[in-house]
Amino acid sequence: MAPVVEVLVQVPREEGLERVEKAVKRVNELRASLNALFNAIRSRYSSDPRLSKLVENLLEAYRPPNPPDSDRLLEVSSSLEEYAAGLERSVKALTRYAVALDRLNEELNKLERLASELDKWGSLLRDVAPHLSSEALRLVSRVNRLLQQLPLEDPLRTLDEASITVREARRLSRVCKSVYANRVNELLSSASQLLKSLRRASRSTSIMTASEARMYEEEVRKIISRLEEALREPLSHGLNLSPIREELKKLEEASSKLLEGLLSGEEEAVVRELERLARALEDRGVELSTLIEALSRKTGLSIERAAYLLYVVEKKGFARLHVKLKP
Repeated sequence: MAPVVEVLVQVPREEGLERVEKAVKRVNELRASLNALFNAIRSRYSSDPRLSKLVENLLEAYRPPNPPDSDRLLEVSSSLEEYAAGLERSVKALTRYAVALDRLNEELNKLERLASELDKWGSLLRDVAPHLSSEALRLVSRVNRLLQQLPLEDPLRTLDEASITVREARRLSRVCKSVYANRVNELLSSASQLLKSLRRASRSTSIMTASEARMYEEEVRKIISRLEEALREPLSHGLNLSPIREELKKLEEASSKLLEGLLSGEEEAVVRELERLARALEDRGVELSTLIEALSRKTGLSIERAAYLLYVVEKKGFARLHVKLKP
């Protein structure tokens, strides 16, 4: 498209033509302003594939007509003033649209980034939150349509639409992140419980059982590490949770078989209570009678039964008791 050509309108400087001279001066100033706006807008956005068509359409709409014939200026001073008024309206409109284009460009950049995020969330949540995944991918399609087919009329309306879509995309991205984090935390909780069970099995007096338990324990630790990394940087790691869930399920089944027969129900209850007491005491000592009474209260076992099972689980390697005798 040909550049805007600045036209300087001149009239004879005769007495009584002050009104015409002022109008001519104003016309030249306004055309210079329009030229500057045209050049600034075109140089900034003509190479942007998202905005180039919108910009050319806008500039074409506000391209000023040629000024009145300079030979007849003395007769058409009122027309010249009307022409100047039209130029002034164009300058104001283009100035407003130039600001809108700057903001629109920023919003489109945000939309591109958010669309990329939502596309990743759509993949990560496909199996664990399919409805949310579909919602994210639908919004990605809508964003892409907006980016590829911007309305060519009013940049202000397009800016409003882009801003609304940015807010919607941000909200949905936050929801996706929250849901994904919840699913990761659920798996971390399962993995932690499994790790506790395997630690118990690794204390078994059976060398084979202990060795196998430590092998499974190492696998669970690796899973926990991957889950923690995914929790910190979910989109960077892009960890699909479905395979992780399956891995944990298999390890839980293997762990159950491993622990089968090692502890009775009562013994399991005693071990769990000992673990809870150990966390509460934080390496502080406790009298043996106090410990047995606490086990009895929490498990519902008699004092004698609690004392006996305490001996049994310690003997099997599922608890470590350090006794300090005082005279």
